[in-house]
Amino acid sequence: MSDASKTPEAVRLMAEQHGLAKALKLYPDGVKAAAERGLKPLGDLPAGTTQISSPAPIFNPARFERGE
Repeated sequence: MSDASKTPEAVRLMAEQHGLAKALKLYPDGVKAAAERGLKPLGDLPAGTTQISSPAPIFNPARFERGE
């Protein structure tokens, strides 16, 4: 079984978007561990705020374009 099949799709997509596809191929465990650490919140949100009040970690405007 290859390492590619063990890599979550979200981690693979983030690695590609940030130019880390080669690093993911060479060091899949390290990139997956870094992604897991990076996706955890730094701390609790202030009182009165919701989860969606913080900006998205990645915004790709090309995802919203139509292929016409």
